[in-house]
Amino acid sequence: MARSITITTGAWQKDLEMTITVLDEELFAKECEDINKFFCFADQRVRTHGSHAKAGLALFAKECFQQIAFNDFKDIDWLVRQFDWGQGEGIEGYPSIEGLGIKITSIDSWFLDESEFGIED
Repeated sequence: MARSITITTGAWQKDLEMTITVLDEELFAKECEDINKFFCFADQRVRTHGSHAKAGLALFAKECFQQIAFNDFKDIDWLVRQFDWGQGEGIEGYPSIEGLGIKITSIDSWFLDESEFGIED
């Protein structure tokens, strides 16, 4: 049975949430570890998150939120394509979503509405 994981962050001015479904546990664990080890300071992230797999998942989630948050009117399909090396896209250090062994079930975007801006003369 597939496992569902919810990742949240309150790092920005809005709380954001993403839910993924893990389709292949072994592949997911291996790829998350590879993501963490690809980037500098992997051991420091392991100390923070408890394992290479969790640290890699945190990096992946950060990348997802950054991609979707600053590209208005984008959806999960668009996000999946950004990671897809087979479609001429791909993000360095990350496998495709399929190659990670997951499905993104939901993700909050951070849409900036012009009515939320204060303008002073």
